[in-house]
This record gives sequence, structure tokens and C-alpha cells, in this order.
Amino acid sequence: MQTSDAYSALVKELEAVRNLPMQELVALAGSPAIERSVEITGQPIELEVLVTWLDPGHTTVRITGHARGPSTWHHEHLQESITVSVASGATNGA
Repeated sequence: MQTSDAYSALVKELEAVRNLPMQELVALAGSPAIERSVEITGQPIELEVLVTWLDPGHTTVRITGHARGPSTWHHEHLQESITVSVASGATNGA
């Protein structure tokens, strides 16, 4: 896979989740990963985004993204994460 193109797609996925309304972001915490396949420069790339609580008080979430795809000699894997503070009251009912 073209590492720079795959990394760009991975960052876009992370940003899309980070920019969700806070209630939607909180609802994703602890849910199964969001997975999808995209084609980048003619190669299939698997993108996965997982939202988890970073602390027991549910004041911060970590959004972790993975991009996986073929490379010339091996399977390539990229990982990046973003930490987001949750606004007070956003976790009510979560």
C-alpha cells in the first residue's frame, strides 16, 4: 500500500469520528469497531476505528484507528490515536 495515502485516509477517518456531536462520540465508546474497506491507488485498504474510555470517570475517550493493507513484501499496518475530553454532562445516559 502507499503508506502516505493510507495514512491520509486513516487521519480522515479519525477526524470524522472526532468531529461527531459529543453525544454520538460518547455513544461509540465501548461499541464494536467501525470497519470499512476503501480502495487507495488501486489497492484494498481496511480501515478500523475504535472508541474507548480512557479513564474510569468517563471524562476522556481515545479514538484509535488502524489501516491495514498489502505491501510489496508483507502486510502493512498503520495505527494512530486521538484523545478527546468529554464535555461535562455528555455522558449522561451513556
